[in-house]
Amino acid sequence: MTTAQLPDEMVLFGLNVKGARRWYAIDERDWRPMFIGDTPLPGFSWIPVGEDDNGAWTSYWMRLQPGARSLEHRHDSTELIMILEGIFTDDDGADFLPGQTVCYAAGSRHSTSSAQGCTVLVVAHTGSTVVSNAQG
Repeated sequence: MTTAQLPDEMVLFGLNVKGARRWYAIDERDWRPMFIGDTPLPGFSWIPVGEDDNGAWTSYWMRLQPGARSLEHRHDSTELIMILEGIFTDDDGADFLPGQTVCYAAGSRHSTSSAQGCTVLVVAHTGSTVVSNAQG
């Protein structure tokens, strides 16, 4: 998901703007259901934070509800994730804790989950693509 995909009418309650400076404080009213393309991700929600004017990166908060698990997906660009709260778990069982970061290379494939729920900051150039479940 990128902020370029936001409806123009989306209002962010936690967003503040003064001149060229924008800052955001998480506001519970801003969480929106998350999708990869047109595919919904049950238990996942997101809030856009900001993006580079030249399109180099976009950023957003992502929240996983307790027990949420993503579909297997492929990263279309390098993605950096910083864990704010909770435990973010990769499909190989690796846990990432608050204050830690994890970086996924472009082209990498995986799924993620959180047993107790978590909130993370995501920074990437582009989004992800759902990996087909078909055996090939």
